[in-house]
Amino acid sequence: MRLIREFRFFHDAPRGEKAINSWAGTTMNPPTSAFWVIRAILEGEIDRQSGYLCDIKIIDDLVRANVQPVITRSNGPPLSLRNVCEELQGALANADCPVPRNGSLIALELHLSPYTRVRVGRRNFMVKLTQSFEFAASHRLNCANLSESENRRLFGKCNYPHGHGHNYILEVTIEGEPNERSGGVLDLPSFDRVVRERVIDPFDHRNLNVECAEFADTNPTVENIASVIWQRLTGAFTNCRLASVRVWETAKTCAEYGGE
Repeated sequence: MRLIREFRFFHDAPRGEKAINSWAGTTMNPPTSAFWVIRAILEGEIDRQSGYLCDIKIIDDLVRANVQPVITRSNGPPLSLRNVCEELQGALANADCPVPRNGSLIALELHLSPYTRVRVGRRNFMVKLTQSFEFAASHRLNCANLSESENRRLFGKCNYPHGHGHNYILEVTIEGEPNERSGGVLDLPSFDRVVRERVIDPFDHRNLNVECAEFADTNPTVENIASVIWQRLTGAFTNCRLASVRVWETAKTCAEYGGE
């Protein structure tokens, strides 16, 4: 079982204030500070008596005491999520809360913006950096070896002859050892440039069936789009590896691909 607890706070929140863990996090007046989110991800077995994997109130207190001060400090060495994760794991192990003996914190995830998040695992301390992108494209789902009626039955409206469009959301995740100097995996401008050159520019405002060679003989389903993007980005990053590609076709449907 995994338990994920999200902790929300303003970057410049008053220290020592006991705040509820709401959308507003710690109270700010006026609320003009940067707003951040941390997710603590725990894994273990459910306690039979309490039904808890861990008491979420204690997780909140531990994150507030051990993680927020490090994240929001204005001086000192660059932020190291590896050290933060180690510190929180130690605090969790010593806390008076119902975490099973074989349960533990397995990762911390820091959301820097609605488009960028960083995740560090406790076990191997590899850091995952995820960046979101958008592109609009049209497509038509159709199999050349099926009849018109068979295609219409299989794909429904998606088979209409003139196609249709989507505003796709692309989430690209890379993984690697954090740079000792910067504490990051890859600088965001380089990340952005690679994805835009290899995916966004060739796909955005295109008819995928007609203008993208990969879909000349392959149906541009969301699954195949994710696979093609993976192939376009594989080997494109320096000192880190491509971990996964997730493509949202609608708010309810996405496909994720991480290689064979």
